[in-house]
Amino acid sequence: MGKLNFSVHPLFFLFGLYFAATGKVFSFLAFTFTAVIHEAGHAFAAEKLGYKLKNVCLMPYGAVISGDVSGLKLRDEIKIVVAGPLINLLLGLSTLALWWIFPETYPYTELMATANFSLFFVNLLPAYPLDGGRLLLAILSLRLKRKTAVKIARATGVALGAGMAGLFVYSLFSTPNLSILFFAFFMIFGALEVRKENAYFAIAESFSLEKIKRGKEVKTLAITADYTLKRLYPLLSDEYLYRLIVYKADKTSTVIEPRELAEIFGTRSPYDRIV
Repeated sequence: MGKLNFSVHPLFFLFGLYFAATGKVFSFLAFTFTAVIHEAGHAFAAEKLGYKLKNVCLMPYGAVISGDVSGLKLRDEIKIVVAGPLINLLLGLSTLALWWIFPETYPYTELMATANFSLFFVNLLPAYPLDGGRLLLAILSLRLKRKTAVKIARATGVALGAGMAGLFVYSLFSTPNLSILFFAFFMIFGALEVRKENAYFAIAESFSLEKIKRGKEVKTLAITADYTLKRLYPLLSDEYLYRLIVYKADKTSTVIEPRELAEIFGTRSPYDRIV
């Protein structure tokens, strides 16, 4: 997986201060670690589809996909979105299985299980920019223009955030719950925040011949003629240039040199065949 640039949203610091003030530092660390793993799930899925997550911003309650995936087909966009919550679910279930086999580990792993299941369920909420909101955006984009779908998804996030704020006000009449207030701010500001839609970039950019000023090793791969660019992506690394030998059904073959391959990457869709 390529290098990720990490940044931290101010709300994440406030969230940490709250945990520190309430004596729950270990809880904060567990949620932070789980959020990073969550983001890694998105980044891994994106890379397998021919894209990399360039910038990661840690926010309260986990992952936010800020990249523009509108150029991908719906099924691939959904794969990137669900990868984060899915890895949290798998880690949570693995912890439960560990308790079944080794019950004595429960006191040491309960917090990690709680963090993973919390991020899984929270991110299913249809509130942009949570993963559930991203799924909503993808589905709306099937019927509506992207800009219209984004507006609806953002409005849904603001509405749910306002609802969470109302729950916080209600909690003031019994036991104030500041976690709900942080979550409400996160949802509202996340939905209204304008981000540059450029967090994803094509892996193909790494194979441009302009990137070889310091020299790159050339590797040779043999593939069949039915390969699409998307199917080829998982086999590639941005550390090398590639020469392809494409074997056809009529038992002939075609050799694609690195310069030609770079041109193919720059002019074709990930769903196009290489030859």
